[in-house]
Amino acid sequence: MTLQPYYSDRFLLSNISMAGLVILMHGCLDCKNILQKRHHWMFYYLGLSIYPKWLFLLDEENKEKSLQVRVGNAVDTVGQAGKPKKITGF
Repeated sequence: MTLQPYYSDRFLLSNISMAGLVILMHGCLDCKNILQKRHHWMFYYLGLSIYPKWLFLLDEENKEKSLQVRVGNAVDTVGQAGKPKKITGF
């Protein structure tokens, strides 16, 4: 798991996940009274910024199933050698 406000290989900033981090940082200004005593549920705001780094594939009986997955670096150009083209959409 990672805790970051960016997604799409650090290309786009998610306002929702950034808000979750700012809410918790604001609660840390008085951590002893706010986060440890009265409002400990504010740690749930971290869930807005968590992105998983693995993939589980389950079958119908909820048993783990194996699958080959290719993992590589994100690219923004495609095309034949010598004729690169930019990717323009999502």
